[in-house]
Amino acid sequence: MITLTPPPGMANRVPVGLLLPLSGRSAALGRSLLDAAQLAVFELVDKNFVLVPRDTAGTQDGARAAAASAIENGAKFLIGPVFAASALAAAPLARDVGINMVAFTNNRAAAGEGTFVMGFLPSQRIERVISFAATRGATRFAALLPEGLYGDGARDAFERAVARAGASVVRIERYGSDPQSAAEAAKRLGDYDLRRAALLEQRKALSGANNLVSRRTLKRLEHRETLGDVDFEAVLLLETGDALKGLVPLLPYYDIDVRTVRVLGIDDWSARSLRREPSLARAWFASPSFVAVADFAVRFKKIYGRSPHALAPLAYDVTALAAVLASREGGADFSVQALTAANGFAGSAGLFRLLPSGLVEHQYAVYEVRQDNIRTVSPAPQAFEVRPN
Repeated sequence: MITLTPPPGMANRVPVGLLLPLSGRSAALGRSLLDAAQLAVFELVDKNFVLVPRDTAGTQDGARAAAASAIENGAKFLIGPVFAASALAAAPLARDVGINMVAFTNNRAAAGEGTFVMGFLPSQRIERVISFAATRGATRFAALLPEGLYGDGARDAFERAVARAGASVVRIERYGSDPQSAAEAAKRLGDYDLRRAALLEQRKALSGANNLVSRRTLKRLEHRETLGDVDFEAVLLLETGDALKGLVPLLPYYDIDVRTVRVLGIDDWSARSLRREPSLARAWFASPSFVAVADFAVRFKKIYGRSPHALAPLAYDVTALAAVLASREGGADFSVQALTAANGFAGSAGLFRLLPSGLVEHQYAVYEVRQDNIRTVSPAPQAFEVRPN
């Protein structure tokens, strides 16, 4: 494993462009990423490593202008931009002069031909939480996913992950942006109408039988909404925050018993407001290691007096990686071969490695939601599997 700690005595000045939205609607995000990058410079490098920050204003035209300016000022490597459209706009300029670039987006469309994406890819988080659930005995999976491109990609990743786990996809339901659409999708997911009809039919049959066993059985069914259980053991949700608080209670409302069906997620569900949601009790979610991120957050807040944005650790890690590669004996090396070290790099968001495809691979932990805290049920792996040749 390569640690992000460059050796002392860097021989030459190495300019590295940093393309961020420092103005416009995403200026606060850009500021947090810039501060994280500067923290890496402060902690890890000397004066020979030079960051060249440029404002993209969060637009494609701004990204092109920022990339051109950084290149004109001698940048040997580009960090950023943040958004996929900006990365796609800036990439040709870097490619024309033979410079590689690591953008902060998680959009796979921006990856390739010397451009790497550094964001937390949903497909990898889905793979992690599904594979873990399978090791704990889940064999039948369902998913409740939003409509649109994000949901499409998640559906494909979900199906691949379940197949790799040797399990089965029982059902996938999709919902639109309005609450009624989500309610109808949850109702379909739980096969509520069919199970409700089965209960009513059973009650009718029992009511017509005048015997002790029938009366006792009918009594037990008084408070039931449906008859029979759903045919899956785990269900994947993509939402977080207020959207999750609106979606997950629909599961028990339509008689999907979350005491026996495990809810799975791919975002940080550790917020107190989420932990207090009864429908999320026992849920599992994949996330970067809280231990690694918390350590970074403490150092960031000590310097800047505020908490970092969730993407700030990535800015720190890419800047630190650039410092490592800039300080190599024999001169800076930002080649694809250098960037894609098979063993990866130990960063502030945990272990990661860049892949020749232009994608990034992060190692994720799996956590369980509890009312009073979050419990680690599977720590983030400390090494990568060997890549096939």
